[in-house]
Amino acid sequence: MRGNDASRGAGALLGAVALVAGLCGGASAAAAAPAARPPAPAAPPPAPAAAEQPARHLLVTMVDYRLLLPAHLPPGRYTFRAVNRGIAPHALEIKGPGVADKRTITVKTGASADLTVTLTRGTYDFWCPVGNHRQVGMQRYVHVG
Repeated sequence: MRGNDASRGAGALLGAVALVAGLCGGASAAAAAPAARPPAPAAPPPAPAAAEQPARHLLVTMVDYRLLLPAHLPPGRYTFRAVNRGIAPHALEIKGPGVADKRTITVKTGASADLTVTLTRGTYDFWCPVGNHRQVGMQRYVHVG
């Protein structure tokens, strides 16, 4: 019986060694595996279309008989605030690539009106459509690009 006890003890010892080796092997395999990486950040959303972008605000001063505004602008969405600093009533009209028949209401001295348009590359015609104001010089070409 003693021999059986010895072989049982050896078998149990071998079983324990195998169990420990299996556990250690599994632990080392887990340690060797690369750590899980956090997910990559999502790509930024696409830029909004020009019509969705906030408008830049630009003052257009209307005096008897001139329009005061820059001759060159970058492309984009604009809200033009047309302010009448003259004595006669005035309005602002714009025509160019993608813009036609856009105008403010006619405003009296000291009043203003807003006009929002999207300007792309090209040349735009700005003028006062009241009476003969365009013919007497209340007109300006604006180059965009």
